[in-house]
Amino acid sequence: MNNYTSGEEIFFDDHELIVSMTDKKGYIIYANDVFCKVAGYEHSEVIGQPHNFIRHPDMPRSVFKLLWDRVLAGKSIYAFVKNRAKNGNYYWVKAFVTPIIENGEIVKIASYRRPISQFIKEEISKVYSALIEHEKYNKLEDSFQFFLDYLAERGITYDLFIDRLSMNKSISNVGVMNIDFDQFYIDHVIFKHNIIYAAKEKKWSTEVVKPCCCRFGVSLKQLDSMPFTAHPSWGKVHQYHNEVHSLMQEYLEKASQDAASNVLNEILDKVENDTKLLFSNLHNAIDTYR
Repeated sequence: MNNYTSGEEIFFDDHELIVSMTDKKGYIIYANDVFCKVAGYEHSEVIGQPHNFIRHPDMPRSVFKLLWDRVLAGKSIYAFVKNRAKNGNYYWVKAFVTPIIENGEIVKIASYRRPISQFIKEEISKVYSALIEHEKYNKLEDSFQFFLDYLAERGITYDLFIDRLSMNKSISNVGVMNIDFDQFYIDHVIFKHNIIYAAKEKKWSTEVVKPCCCRFGVSLKQLDSMPFTAHPSWGKVHQYHNEVHSLMQEYLEKASQDAASNVLNEILDKVENDTKLLFSNLHNAIDTYR
């Protein structure tokens, strides 16, 4: 089998499933018609071949180490794989690889592969390029650890890495999963009641308008560097947050003028409404990247 590669991509339909089976050493013992059609081989050309004969050189060895370590431990695994066809063209798949176990022993390994989205191809290519570059100058074990460290730095496991990309969610934004909406809401409620208390105590000089006057405002400042802030709803988050501060400033001023309770309550009603809109837009912005 030759190692020629081209820059042309092969596509196959979503309803098509590439299926192959190998013995536990990775030699092909079965390949379905879709496998042969997409890869461009006759059945007779693939049976008995090591499965990695269709591996594209853009695939990191460390990914396959993870795959084989898990499969030979008797566990299933998903992986995004770039394969090379006979004519040098390439095709991307999401592979589900699972050991077939009989009497406690692995007797063969099955692989089922489907096409993946353009988003996944773009995201996974960035990761694989970094791994390939690392593998040029390091031992396989070191590159494998580099891959595990890469995931750990983002606070995700390999399986979560696969799941997020499968849902077309970027792994660079995985930190949003740790955002505590409840705490954000509580922080904002505390801010409101602090101002109400300041009015009751006639502390008219209390600072209200600056976003840093509440813990929620500080949190917003910290989140401004996150990629999800490009979402249109993020601008509205700041808009309604600023409006809430302005309304609480108005509340403090009206209270200093001995305004009637119905006037003050009307302001608080507006604050409540704007707070709901604030958090609705916050969810819209962040949930896009969860």
